[in-house]
Amino acid sequence: MIWGEYMIHGERYVNEDGTPYVKKEIDKKKIMMIGAIILIVIFLVLIITNLVTKAKKNNACDKMENTLLDAAYKYASEKKLLPSVGGESIKVSSSDLLKEDYITNSDLTYEEEVGSATVTITKYKEEYIKSVEIENCGYCTSRYKDWGKETDKYDEDKHVVDAQATYNYYDRATYYTKYTDYIESSEVSTKKSKYGTYLPKNEDILPEIPSTGVVVTIEQEQKTYYSYRDKKWRYYQNNNCAYSAFSSEQPAGYKEKDKRTVKYSDWSKWSINYPDEKDYRHIERTTGYRWYYKEGGEKIYYNSGEYTPEQPSPKYTERERKSVTMYRYRDEMWRWRNDCDRKYTSLTSRQTERYPYRDEETLEYTNWTSWRDESTVTSENSYYREQREDQHSRYRIKYDIYSLIKLDESLSKEDFEKKMGRSLEEIANDPTIALEITYTFRYK
Repeated sequence: MIWGEYMIHGERYVNEDGTPYVKKEIDKKKIMMIGAIILIVIFLVLIITNLVTKAKKNNACDKMENTLLDAAYKYASEKKLLPSVGGESIKVSSSDLLKEDYITNSDLTYEEEVGSATVTITKYKEEYIKSVEIENCGYCTSRYKDWGKETDKYDEDKHVVDAQATYNYYDRATYYTKYTDYIESSEVSTKKSKYGTYLPKNEDILPEIPSTGVVVTIEQEQKTYYSYRDKKWRYYQNNNCAYSAFSSEQPAGYKEKDKRTVKYSDWSKWSINYPDEKDYRHIERTTGYRWYYKEGGEKIYYNSGEYTPEQPSPKYTERERKSVTMYRYRDEMWRWRNDCDRKYTSLTSRQTERYPYRDEETLEYTNWTSWRDESTVTSENSYYREQREDQHSRYRIKYDIYSLIKLDESLSKEDFEKKMGRSLEEIANDPTIALEITYTFRYK
């Protein structure tokens, strides 16, 4: 019987009936590769399962910690227990929170283990550090191990923090600058400053302080200022004369204009169109531009590219170099008459006995006066005087001058109080002393 010849991928064999067949060899490398892939998949599944489980545990513990931190701060705030001096701490136990119904046992339970906790609240600059340590609560206790190294960097994302403070001090003297002049409300910022006041838009007007001065606050003092303008009319003697309405050109039925009644129309809008010239027309000219701003590299023009002399709004920051001449005008107008004369006065606010009739159509206004700190409106002039008010502001700076640092080294609270001969709170409230507080932190 012929058993066949050796093949690369197997051996050739002959059946009893003489038909050949190939017997495949087992590919050992392929089996090893498949086995390795299965092991990797199992390993990845275990890692992912472990990560998901750990994340679930951490989320549960984070929720417990946040509940404790919020409850403890609320408890200390409502009980007026929060420390007032930087570096000082208070501790709030979970038993206090349970007794006052700020939390329940379920807030301290993890996988049926009811733990206990202590929350530490430390005054740090203008805020409070809230940290928590949980005991006898399985994973929520064990996930934190030893304290890390001391650092002067505060990490607000950490929940377990040991904060320590040491103290030194300066002698402090407080001074005030002279007040500035009063400025209009339009020159004052509408955004409140860190000092609780609204500062000038141009802060260069604020008083200067010595280079060694430390600003305590910038005081704003307000006062009402007044400005006024007067109405003026033309009064006349003769009430039996027929006069036309105001017109630039001679209306039908009237012979001549009364030159004493002259007044001006409102200015027309600026236009690139040159107006018709008239004897009674006053024409002004200026330069107009096409204004635009850029958005995504594209020019967005004001009013589809309309020319205008002035920036339409702060949004339109650019203008084309190419310009045009623009024009506006106003016309002189008069009342027209025949042979009768009303005998007008010049513009005046007050009526007189000789000129008892007021021509309402001749009304004009004076310019607004400069601001003054007293009102000039009285019962006698209120019929022709208009007043506006504005809250003006002036400023002065309260600042401190510090001595050189007083102690050779910073001290703990206990040693500092002993050195100074009084409590830390008394020292902090002494206006002649400025504390220097140095913080160090440890994290778990």
